[in-house]
Amino acid sequence: MNELLFEPISSIGEQLRTRAVSSVELVSAALEQIAETDNRLNAFPVVKAEEALASAEAADVELAQGRWRGPLHGLPVGVKDNIAVAGWVTTCGSPILAEHVTDFDAAVVERLRSAGAVVLGKNNMHEWALAGSCIQSVFGSTHNPWNTDHITGGSSGGSAAAVAAGQAFMSIGTDARASIRNPASYCGVVGLKPTHGLVSRFGELPPTSSWYMTLGPIARRVEDVALTMDAIAGYDPRDPSSADAEHREYAARLDGGVSGLRIAVVTNYFYSDTLPEVAENVRAAADTLANLGAEVVELEIGMLEHWPLIESSFEGENKGWLLELALERGGEFLHDDIRYRILASAFTNTVDTMRSTRILSMLRHEVQDLMRETDLLLTPTNSTPAYRADARDVAVREGSVDVEAPGGQGRITTRLTVPFNALALPAISVPCGFSSEGLPIGLQLVGRAFEDDMVLRAARAYEQAGQGYQRPTVVR
Repeated sequence: MNELLFEPISSIGEQLRTRAVSSVELVSAALEQIAETDNRLNAFPVVKAEEALASAEAADVELAQGRWRGPLHGLPVGVKDNIAVAGWVTTCGSPILAEHVTDFDAAVVERLRSAGAVVLGKNNMHEWALAGSCIQSVFGSTHNPWNTDHITGGSSGGSAAAVAAGQAFMSIGTDARASIRNPASYCGVVGLKPTHGLVSRFGELPPTSSWYMTLGPIARRVEDVALTMDAIAGYDPRDPSSADAEHREYAARLDGGVSGLRIAVVTNYFYSDTLPEVAENVRAAADTLANLGAEVVELEIGMLEHWPLIESSFEGENKGWLLELALERGGEFLHDDIRYRILASAFTNTVDTMRSTRILSMLRHEVQDLMRETDLLLTPTNSTPAYRADARDVAVREGSVDVEAPGGQGRITTRLTVPFNALALPAISVPCGFSSEGLPIGLQLVGRAFEDDMVLRAARAYEQAGQGYQRPTVVR
């Protein structure tokens, strides 16, 4: 195992710039790491070794000529398997697209390559990005690097597992409910769901109109995420949801600390299922931020208690495209839960949609009012640590949840994160301790729209206070 694979991006980027290490050396080490560990993880089912090494050689030529593109230049990275790469299969984890080869690069891949990054291959994901476990995929299940009997979370489970295990310095995931933050929490890494529209969705498959969906980075450190955001954020006219927002330098704004910031611990909704040991770690995180100079307060978001009514309409809004695809192309789905959610979308009616839209509007107004006087919200990322992949019933604060029942898995893996997709707010998950079984626990910080830099700044301050990435058992 090459220790360089676990360096911070800023450090390894500087070593590449000064030619203390070569891109070919790094990419070769990453490919070896995948070969040594992926039989236990199944995080990188598509690896393009020859293309990656050719890109690394080209990066080294540029570096030798003094043409440094930035901190990602020459670094091996991954992308989730619903992001288009020209000439590569893009399956979305589904048998229906098992042979689907895209003929163009997604905007985020274009930006990564423009920054000099070397894309190694595709990371595994849950079928159609529709669940938070990464158990169902055309490539098989992905396993948690902290305990391979447990789930990685999802749907970007392959991205989080690969980054945690040193297979890549960073991976791009997608997040419509939890799919960046949930696996980041379960695998002990950092995952940012940016403000909606900040990162182009052009080339994300399938090209849905969902207001909930964003693309963002998963990495081992907050600074690594910020450096990636510097490379991938920006307006793209090809994406109808792209926002022509003010450009911010995320990495340059990391070190402002939290002194003077008002951070609110949301005390309702987020704790009805949350296990005591998760709640205790999150409370300790709030205390740490207070000790760093933040004003930590408590508040409730009353309209969140009506979230199930909003969620029911979301099932229709976000799954109608899948019903059309199933009817058009045929094929099979790997799990009954996918069929259930397609049927649920078919029975969503106009009255349901109007009702949920009205309630969501009321929730948005409430949160906007609260955040006029509050800089950040603080919650758990998940109500439990990663559960066993073969579990049927998962213990929660009171009783248990049947994760095989319709809606059961979402109650465990996405319930605490999806409201911030609906609100289009930036949200990050950072490690905040471990369970009694040695599994990572995640802290979620949420900011105002387009103030992703403040979210990153607070996460960085917390991380530097002692709660950061640790190597999982699979690579110790």
